[in-house]
Amino acid sequence: MRTIDEPVNSILESPLVDGSPQSYRFRVVTHHIYIFSFVTHGLLLAIFMLLRADVLAVYNLVSCSVFALCLRMNRTPRYRTAFLIGSMEVVVHSALCVLFIGWETGFHYFILGIIPFCVVVPDLSLKRKVGIAAALVAVYGVLYLLAAQVPVQYVLSSTIVQTLKYANLVLTFAAFSFLVHFLSQASEEAERRVTEASRTDYLTGVLNRRGMAERLEAARATALRSAQPLSVIIGDLDHFKQVNDHYGHNCGDQVLVQATECLQAVLRNGDVVSRWGGEEFLILLPDTSASGARTAGEKLLQSFRSANFVCSSVQFSMTITLGAATFRGDESVEALIGRADRALYTGKQSGRNRLVCDGERPEETPY
Repeated sequence: MRTIDEPVNSILESPLVDGSPQSYRFRVVTHHIYIFSFVTHGLLLAIFMLLRADVLAVYNLVSCSVFALCLRMNRTPRYRTAFLIGSMEVVVHSALCVLFIGWETGFHYFILGIIPFCVVVPDLSLKRKVGIAAALVAVYGVLYLLAAQVPVQYVLSSTIVQTLKYANLVLTFAAFSFLVHFLSQASEEAERRVTEASRTDYLTGVLNRRGMAERLEAARATALRSAQPLSVIIGDLDHFKQVNDHYGHNCGDQVLVQATECLQAVLRNGDVVSRWGGEEFLILLPDTSASGARTAGEKLLQSFRSANFVCSSVQFSMTITLGAATFRGDESVEALIGRADRALYTGKQSGRNRLVCDGERPEETPY
């Protein structure tokens, strides 16, 4: 059974100029409405063919193509244009049905049904939203007057007319239900994504300080409950300021991204990397003893020592100094990080490009 997440995720993977939560919600809602409209017009195509209303049958075939196009455009920055095209199709379709088979069939309900969707169009001023709503109401009124003057082209039995009327009422309210349901779902997902973004470093894609702080507290609670070891490593890129000074901040950003990749390349799946601040990284090592933290740190050092950092056409080496500490008793997260930070400071003071574990002497040489 398809869930809301499947189409939502496929929409979000598309490149968009506007990636705001409002855009996200709107595109999720219209995505499902276009599918709903495509299926509905496919059913109407079959109905009009049975009623031998050839003009309406052909138009519904065109309508299916229009909503297929809207679905495709909804994955691009032209999603607002897709909504405009879809709305125009609904207006034209409703008008044709009213003029060809009569007002009593209820196809005019769909014109008013567009109005609630106009309210959620992102980056559209209130004045324009009111203007669109007023225009739709005006079209509705004009169509009502025309229906009283123009004789229908296809005369249907009263049973079919009543069936179409109530079916269109049901479809209109079903569209409203789609709007409410998927707007609610998309709002929850958008809020989740915003919350996730607040815990993620925008440049490197790993956790930021806030996200890691929460993860550390959870890991500490697990370590206390299960009596498993827990270690952290703080790493600081050596002479990073020189990169910014010599090559510019854009190059510095590229180095931070490549440094993150170096860290992640040698860590286990359960280990967590974060950008702690500036050129400083904090690594959480769950279920890891002091000896395990040393092994992990040595792998990290080697990863940096063997890597070639590239910025534009320039290649250079980059090293990192690491400080490691292992959780003791029921100490706080701040105390654990403080010990790792002091070990890092010792490593910086003793020559950089090395690993220093809390309570141990620094390496005599970096290699």
